[in-house]
Amino acid sequence: MTNHLTRKGLIVGLACAGMLAASVAPAAASRKSAAAPFSLETFFAGRTEARGRFESGIAGVERTFTVKTRGTWNGKLLVLIEDIFYDDGQKERKTWRITKLGPGQYVGERDDVVGTAAISQQGETISLDYTADVSGKDGSTTRVRFADTIVPAGPGGAHNTATVYKYFLPVGSVDITFRKLHR
Repeated sequence: MTNHLTRKGLIVGLACAGMLAASVAPAAASRKSAAAPFSLETFFAGRTEARGRFESGIAGVERTFTVKTRGTWNGKLLVLIEDIFYDDGQKERKTWRITKLGPGQYVGERDDVVGTAAISQQGETISLDYTADVSGKDGSTTRVRFADTIVPAGPGGAHNTATVYKYFLPVGSVDITFRKLHR
């Protein structure tokens, strides 16, 4: 009986997923034809605003913040200035220099990044992997690795999630939603 219910649930779930995919596909196709394809350089050239949150259950830390970016793209290099305003009053400015190596392949540099960031795009998913020296509110510095994923989120939006690692152990997460400004 349980096997029969499990199979039946799986079949119903697959059928629903198929109907959902069929209903979403035309909207995605029309969105793609109406706007430039989603990419790092098309989304972040110009201005964006974002709201985000960092959480670490291990350290007992939760910080919310706002980000304002200005990006310039010259066909090979994206310079992205991030002004970060934490709700506790701390402010930071970070500047990315991201070079496009080829279709879907980039390398990124930032002052607090150790070495370079490996950046790739597969379809509409952008992945970043890098190690950075992160400053704490008390002035201390901690070296951690970030594994980010950025995907489109509705018209003019992008959603960035990241897992933060220390010594290969996940110690925190970042969740940011960007929106493109057209001014």
